[in-house]
Amino acid sequence: MIADLMHIRNVSEGAREDISPSAVYRKSYVVDAALLSEVIRSRAAPVGKGRPVQGIPGTNPCAEKRAISLMDTRTGKIVSVGDMHHRFSQQSMSKPVAMALAIRLMGGQPERYGRYVGMQASTLPYNDATLAPDGRPFNSSVNIGALATWMLIQIHTPSGSDPFDGFLEMMKSLTRNPGLSVNEAMAAGEFEFCPPDQAMSRNRQLLATLDASGFVDEDSLTIYAMRKHGKAFVDANSTRAGGLTSEFALSCRRALSEDAFLSYCRACAVMVNTEDMANVAGVFRSGGVQVDVENGTRRRILPSSIADYVRCSNDISGSYEESGTQFRKNAFGGKTGVDGGIFGSLYRHPNLVVATHHADLNPVGNSGEGQKWISTLNKLNLVLPSARRAALGMARGLMRARPMAGQLPSHALGPSPREMDATLQSEMTPETRRALTNAMPVIDGVRRDFYVKAPDIRKAKDIAVDATHVLLARDIHGRMKRYYHMSQDRHALEKIVVVDEMSGAVSAAREQD
Repeated sequence: MIADLMHIRNVSEGAREDISPSAVYRKSYVVDAALLSEVIRSRAAPVGKGRPVQGIPGTNPCAEKRAISLMDTRTGKIVSVGDMHHRFSQQSMSKPVAMALAIRLMGGQPERYGRYVGMQASTLPYNDATLAPDGRPFNSSVNIGALATWMLIQIHTPSGSDPFDGFLEMMKSLTRNPGLSVNEAMAAGEFEFCPPDQAMSRNRQLLATLDASGFVDEDSLTIYAMRKHGKAFVDANSTRAGGLTSEFALSCRRALSEDAFLSYCRACAVMVNTEDMANVAGVFRSGGVQVDVENGTRRRILPSSIADYVRCSNDISGSYEESGTQFRKNAFGGKTGVDGGIFGSLYRHPNLVVATHHADLNPVGNSGEGQKWISTLNKLNLVLPSARRAALGMARGLMRARPMAGQLPSHALGPSPREMDATLQSEMTPETRRALTNAMPVIDGVRRDFYVKAPDIRKAKDIAVDATHVLLARDIHGRMKRYYHMSQDRHALEKIVVVDEMSGAVSAAREQD
C-alpha cells in the first residue's frame, strides 16, 4: 500500500518517464517562451480550485486567462507567454506606487513617511482595522495603510495639482506605457459599494478608524484645506487663534476621507497587463532605474532611497499574511492584487523580476497559480543569454563557469494538478464516486465538488470520521487541509480527494482523534 502511494506521489511530483525530477532542477535552462509555457502548463490547477474576487463591481475575471512576464533588469528585455496583453485591474498592486508618490511628495524622505505608516509584517487579513501599538497602520499593503497613504498624498500635493494625476503619470513612467487608463465605472462601483446588510463598506469603516485615531493633525488638515479651498476661504473659516473652526474642520476631514477613498478606488481600477507590471517591478529592483530595451540607455525614474524602501516594504508585507512564507519558501518579494495579479523580484536569480496573472484566488486573496509559477521559476536554474549570443543563436550562461544552458523539454515538470485530477478521476469507479459524493455532507454539511490528487503521506495523519477515512495534513501556511479516501475500495485508497480549508466539523474531528 505504501509503495503504491509513493509511486503515485512520485508520478505527480516528477517529470516524464525519461526525465528524473532532480535532474530537471540541477540543469540550466535558457529563459524563453517554451520554458514559461511549461511552467504554466505544469501548475494548472483543477477547474474550480480557487475563485475570482468577489464584491468588487465591474471586475470580469476569466479563470482560463493566464500570463507570465519575466524581465532581465540589466537589459530591460521581457519574455512573456499566455494572455500577456489581457488587461486586468491592478487593485492592490497600486499600493507600492502610491507609497512611492507619497514619499516623493513628502520631500523624498522615507523616514518622514514612516512616521505615519509602518513597515511591519502583520498576520492579519488585508482589510483588518487593527493599528500597530504606536497607532500607525502596520504597513502600506493592508487597506488601512493604503488609505492612510492616499490621505498623505491628498495633503502634500501642491496647490493647483491633482493628486490622482500625479499617480497616473508615475504609473505611465514606471510601466513605459503612456496609454494607461482607468476603468471609471469600476472605480465608481467600488467607491459607492455598500453591502446590503451594513451601514457602510469595509473601506469606509477603515477611514473612520483612521479619523478616530487622530491620524490627520490640525496642521495637516489646514494644508489640505488650503489646496482644496484656497487661502481666502480658509482664512474666512478660521478662528482668531488661527485654527480652523470646528464645523469647517469637520467638513474638511470628511472631504479628505472621501477624496482619499475615491483616488484609492481609481488607482485600483487602472487597467494593466503583466508586461506593464514587469516594468514596474524592474524599476523597484534596479534602485529606481529603467533600462531602454532598444539602446540600453539607463533612465532614473525614482531616487534609489524611495525605490529600495518600497521594495523592502513589498517584501515584508506585499502578500499579506503569506508574505513571510513567500519570502522564505519561494525567495519572492512583491505585491499581489485581488484581480489576480502579482509582481516582484525572484531573489534566487540576481537580475530577474516577474509579473503574473491568473484570476482564481486562494483563501488569503492571492493568486494561487501565480504563486506556484513563481515557486517553480525560483527552483529552476535560469540563464538569460546576452544580446550578442542570443543574436548568434548561442544561449549560453552569463557566467563562464556555468554549463551550457538548454531548452526545458515539454512536460519535463511532470503532470499538472489539472492533468492528475483528470487522470485519477477517469480511473475512479462509479461506486467510489458515489461514496465520496455521499461522504461530503458528513464532513461539510453541504455537498461540494471535489478534485483528486496524489497523497503526500509524509505530512498526512490518518483518522476516521463516520466510516470515511480522512487524512489531515498541514499546507505550507500551517492550515489544515482535508484529504479523503474510502476504505472499502482499494482503487480509491490510491487517491486522495481534496476540498477547501478546514471547517468546524473537521476541527472537531481532529480534537476527537
